[in-house]
Amino acid sequence: MKHQSGQTAPSVRGKVVWMAVLSAVSALYMVQARAGGEAPVGTVTADAQSAATVTNIAGVKRIAPPEKAVTSVSKKTVDHASPAQNFQSVLKHVPGMNVISQGPGNLSATDNEFTYQGFTSSQMASNFDGVPIINVFRGGVGGTGDDHAFTPLTMGQISTVKVFSGANQPSQNGINSLGGTISYEPALPEPKFYIDLDSSGGKYGYRGGNYTSGFAVNSGTLPGTGTEMLFKYAYTHAPSFLNNVYANINSYYAAIVQPYNNGLSQIKLVAVYNNEQARQPTLVPLALIDKYGRSYQPPLGVAYSATHTHALNVILSWKSLLNEYMMAKTKVFIQQQSANRTSFTSAAYYDPTHYGYAIYDGYPVGTNLEPWASPPSTNNSYDPTALFGSGVNGTQYHNYIDDIQSVGFLPSVSFFAPHNTVELGALVDYSQDHSAEYWYGSSPVPNIDGYNNAWNEHDTRNFNYVYLQDNIDLLDGKLHVYPGLKYNIVNTGCDDIAGYYYTYGGHVGNSYFFWEPSLGFSYTPIHDVNLFFSVGKTNKVPNISAYYSAIGATPTPAAISVKPEGDISYDFGVRYSGSAISGSLSFFRRNFTNIFSEYYDSATGQTFEYNNGAALYQGATLGLEVPVADHVGLFGTYNYTSAKYATLSVGTNGTSYPGEYRPYVPTYTATAGVRYQNGGLYAALTGHFVGRQYMATNKGQTIGLTLPAYDTLDFSASYEMPLHWDMIKSVKFGLYADNILNNNYLVYAEQMLKPYSYLQGQAGAPVFVGGNVRVRFD
Repeated sequence: MKHQSGQTAPSVRGKVVWMAVLSAVSALYMVQARAGGEAPVGTVTADAQSAATVTNIAGVKRIAPPEKAVTSVSKKTVDHASPAQNFQSVLKHVPGMNVISQGPGNLSATDNEFTYQGFTSSQMASNFDGVPIINVFRGGVGGTGDDHAFTPLTMGQISTVKVFSGANQPSQNGINSLGGTISYEPALPEPKFYIDLDSSGGKYGYRGGNYTSGFAVNSGTLPGTGTEMLFKYAYTHAPSFLNNVYANINSYYAAIVQPYNNGLSQIKLVAVYNNEQARQPTLVPLALIDKYGRSYQPPLGVAYSATHTHALNVILSWKSLLNEYMMAKTKVFIQQQSANRTSFTSAAYYDPTHYGYAIYDGYPVGTNLEPWASPPSTNNSYDPTALFGSGVNGTQYHNYIDDIQSVGFLPSVSFFAPHNTVELGALVDYSQDHSAEYWYGSSPVPNIDGYNNAWNEHDTRNFNYVYLQDNIDLLDGKLHVYPGLKYNIVNTGCDDIAGYYYTYGGHVGNSYFFWEPSLGFSYTPIHDVNLFFSVGKTNKVPNISAYYSAIGATPTPAAISVKPEGDISYDFGVRYSGSAISGSLSFFRRNFTNIFSEYYDSATGQTFEYNNGAALYQGATLGLEVPVADHVGLFGTYNYTSAKYATLSVGTNGTSYPGEYRPYVPTYTATAGVRYQNGGLYAALTGHFVGRQYMATNKGQTIGLTLPAYDTLDFSASYEMPLHWDMIKSVKFGLYADNILNNNYLVYAEQMLKPYSYLQGQAGAPVFVGGNVRVRFD
């Protein structure tokens, strides 16, 4: 058995309890809690003469390599991320990941925040402490639905990140695990008491910066109860390198761990609340970036988009070793995602030759201006001409609301047998969404249905699944087989009232039922060498936009015909871990079907979604770590991805042919660097490389132009100086520099088709230099 210990001879009662645990996990190993960053469950047995024996029931498992090549962003990497990074941008350390999101405010000018081996952020599951944190109606954890300044997690609230590619064991997947799952692990309390005061910040090369101050209180293990608590608060002021763009964030965090039942059971509470006020960026015509530089955004007198968002996640977990054969776990969670955005486009720049558009400096800007009639129909009584002189004057301000509330339940039970670990689990997730937009000629915008509503909808979505999986131990532990099966039921309802875009209101809804089987193998023929293989099927149900086209045109809504996207994935490879070198080489293949295609109709103000063809994604990933001298090591990763259409695809967004490239999939991504660590001193120099990628129109059709390859070079260093002076235990200093060479590059670009053809995009951040100071009291 592997466990933390420090006891002398235990009591007789303690021996009985400990023998029961030994028999319960015979042929199993205990994984030490600190290795995985999780607090221990508590005391198994103790008497007046002995210290505690601690175990971690979360780590009760068979010691076996996974059947996948799982990529981790380590706690050290998270801790040494610069102040300019966020929970999405730190994923750039993952091979195959192309990250668009920038800044601590998770600011992005696009609905898509990253791609991973061809799949977009809305086609990946994202979990926090094992529960979904995505937008269940639109996918992703920000960006979608034009929520381009939404921060569900800050860097101080996470410890590590794991990325599971393709299909996995059912317990590792989440909602929308089409291309894989991103698992964020929460920051948890530690056994020793401390108080931290933190301050960090820095500036971009020519304007803007990021500044954060905060504190953390860690209770340590409280005598008598074994309770451990961690509380954090931070305030971030982040004026962007982009003109007229900023984010201000208040971050609150709590984690409480309570062991009981002689350490065989545990209750854990994790709570996150992030409140953000921001002025979010928009995509900019490339001609204006060339003319004015990468900081360009339209003047505030022309257009802007001001946003207030908040994110709440509360997770209550329980787990217990019931007897020598069973362990039970459950999580209950609630989640809120709230966004309220007021955007402005000056009517002075309205161009009647291009219906609905304002033209500034020769290019469209802001959101559409409607030449609203007085009133336009029997659905709206608002008369903009009477109040503001004209229809376009009366539609200068748009107030957009998007509020999501979710509640869920995740139970599971594991059964231990001599050569099997069987797990039966389930998820119930019920979510509601209120989305609406209102137009007016001044701010604040009144929100009155039947008066000035463009639309007002209430949606529901219920994810339910049950799964069964096994870990079969063969050949004295050298071979592990992982069969799994998940059955999903997803119910969706969409209710719209009559408004500017809806001649008729109505309700439409449906249910999807599908199986997701998986099978994995992990084989260790010789010491330090592991071979792995997995195959499985995953699905993603349509976004809520697939339901929009069914409502509004006729008194009776149409039926929903969109099928879930599907992916049959294969992964195989080899891992080696030795004293001189460690690394892995893996290969993947994704058969992607029923691809969603989405387009926005400016005449109706609606977004529609439909199925459009199939694609084949395939490639390879290489990772290496090489120690070269005492305290010095080299590291590197490389991912190659080929993503091409496999069938003829014809739709509203255009035609795609077999063999044609899918857009926004870099041919390669890579990292390479050197790391030094000795005692309290740490330093790393890392290069990130993103290969060229084909661009698309704003409707999603691949065009012949490519986004050029780019690279950035980052540096981070820290030194923790022990003091033991009065109550001060240590002082830690950090220094950071992102994009040291100040490379000028684009992270995204697309071709706009209306009101005429032009290219627009989002520029990458310039050089950023900053630092931080942390004072720890004990």
